[in-house]
Amino acid sequence: MKYSRKQISKAGNTLLTSKSEEEINDALNLINDWRTSHLQPLKVMKRRLVKLLENNKISPILISQRLKRLTSIEYKLDLNPQMGLGGMQDVGGYRAVLKDVKDLYKLKNILESTNHYNRFEKCNDYVENPKTSGYRSIHYIYKYSSKVSEYDQLKVELQIKNKTST
Repeated sequence: MKYSRKQISKAGNTLLTSKSEEEINDALNLINDWRTSHLQPLKVMKRRLVKLLENNKISPILISQRLKRLTSIEYKLDLNPQMGLGGMQDVGGYRAVLKDVKDLYKLKNILESTNHYNRFEKCNDYVENPKTSGYRSIHYIYKYSSKVSEYDQLKVELQIKNKTST
C-alpha cells in the first residue's frame, strides 16, 4: 500500500477534528489519493467475478462497482471514530445482484470453495442473519494481492444479493 493504515487513520481524524484549512486540504488530498488507488483492484476483481459467473452459468441482473463517497466516509467515521479510516473495509466495493436465492447460494458456495487470488478476510452473511432493518446481503472482505505496492493489501468488499433483498 502507498500509505500505512496509521497514516490513513490520521488523515481521517484530521478531516474530522482539525480547524486548519491547510491541514484539512492535506488530509483530503491523501484520502482522495488513497480512495482512487482502490480503482485498479476493483476493476480486476470485478472482471474476475464476471468470468466466474460466466463459467458457472449464473446470469446476474447487475454488476457494479464504486468508491465510497467522501461524505459517506465522514459519516461512518463520525458514527464509529474508534474504527479509524485505516480500518474501513469498504472504501472500494463491488456488487452482484442475482435473479434469485438459488443463484445467490450457488455463487456463495463457489466463492467459499474457490482459491482466490486475493486473501479472504471475512464474511458477513446478512441473508442468514438479516440486520434489524431487514437488510439482506452477503458481504465478503478481501485483501487485494498485487506486485504493485500501491495496490497490494488494499481491502475491497464484494456484496452479493438477490433482486428481492432489501
